[in-house]
Amino acid sequence: MSGEAESREASRQRRRRERAAAVERFVGVPLADVVRENSLVHLPPAAAARLRVVHPSWASHMSSPLFAVAHAAAPRRVSGVFVPSAGFLPFDGDDDAVPSPSLSFVPASSELVVLSSSRGVACCFSPADDAYAVCNPATASWTAVPFPPWRSWPRPAIVVLFDTSAYNFRGDFTLVCPFESEPGSSGAYCFQVFTSGTGAWWVTDAMSPAEGLVAASGVAAGATAWWRTSIGTAVGYTPVTGRVDLVTCPGDSDQWEIGLAAGMLHCAVIDGGDVVVFRLHEHGIWEVTTRVAVAEILQPSQPPPPARATTSTEIVASQQHDESGAEEEEGSRAVVAAANAPLRLDDGVRLLGFQGAEVEVVVLAGRRLVAFDARTRRRREVAVPDEVDAAWDGAEHAAHINTLALIAPAALAAEPPLAKPPADP
Repeated sequence: MSGEAESREASRQRRRRERAAAVERFVGVPLADVVRENSLVHLPPAAAARLRVVHPSWASHMSSPLFAVAHAAAPRRVSGVFVPSAGFLPFDGDDDAVPSPSLSFVPASSELVVLSSSRGVACCFSPADDAYAVCNPATASWTAVPFPPWRSWPRPAIVVLFDTSAYNFRGDFTLVCPFESEPGSSGAYCFQVFTSGTGAWWVTDAMSPAEGLVAASGVAAGATAWWRTSIGTAVGYTPVTGRVDLVTCPGDSDQWEIGLAAGMLHCAVIDGGDVVVFRLHEHGIWEVTTRVAVAEILQPSQPPPPARATTSTEIVASQQHDESGAEEEEGSRAVVAAANAPLRLDDGVRLLGFQGAEVEVVVLAGRRLVAFDARTRRRREVAVPDEVDAAWDGAEHAAHINTLALIAPAALAAEPPLAKPPADP
């Protein structure tokens, strides 16, 4: 055997020994430790909290900042939507629930409006107090934020950017808020930025030509804050580089919405009877990622019960019910029928903003909020409660993903500066 062949054989034997040693080490690890180290980070916060009682080591593991950082960075699907009056509406019931749907742990004298959310970190606003806060709805942690120097429209268009790097143990975040270059007129927008590290706002030199920016459409995609406009464009600003992006919505539909999937900006468009989802690549190029029929998204949540003949005994029993019981039964049947009735585009179907690891389209149809995973074809939904105004059409909302992300305390400045922060010496 030549020297080269002997060297290759020795290399193969070494790799086999290394693999065997790795398998032996893994086999020797208790199953509980494997679950603790590899599975807990992928659970929703509510589900993970219930497992703290399994063992003290599990509680200690989930209480560490390292676990919180890893939990915020793990890929997840959308947990629910913040809507006016009702607060947070979870798609998966208790697993996606938060301790306080109305965010009552944040001091405010009026109902809080959630402006945007990223990786479990939400920016909220109290109109009565003209006060801002950044919070984690899943952990009830929060910090106050000063108001931006330039303000306009009833709902500020703030987008929260959250750093999910392995070294963000403080839970630092950035807020980006656009404003009209000339108050009361449209045509160009400037940008103001807040960072938790400095505790102050500053106005950047960047400017973007745009009209009709939709305040509630803001979404974070990577390090860029995006908003759509009412004229079929989307505006993006990246605080780290100062870059401004302006892209045109794909297609010519009036019904479209931007969202986040796999860390990239996506756009959902209603095209006839379908929802088409596009992904934005570099240089403003859109690529179709999926197409799904609206009828498939809005299939009944459960099949209607099979009809059967009523026996004489049941007829006699039903006649003995009082009038109130009969009305209650009739109302129950009406609710079931409404939930299972197929919906059409002319019934008021509206696309909502979305975010998650995969493309999951969020649709409002009547009083149903439906999240549809385009890859697995799985459908999740939640009913809009009665306390929400019947006229609510989904225009004011904020999609949210529950995580255990840390919230850095903002060192509040007395007066927000109107210029860029000084460069480091």
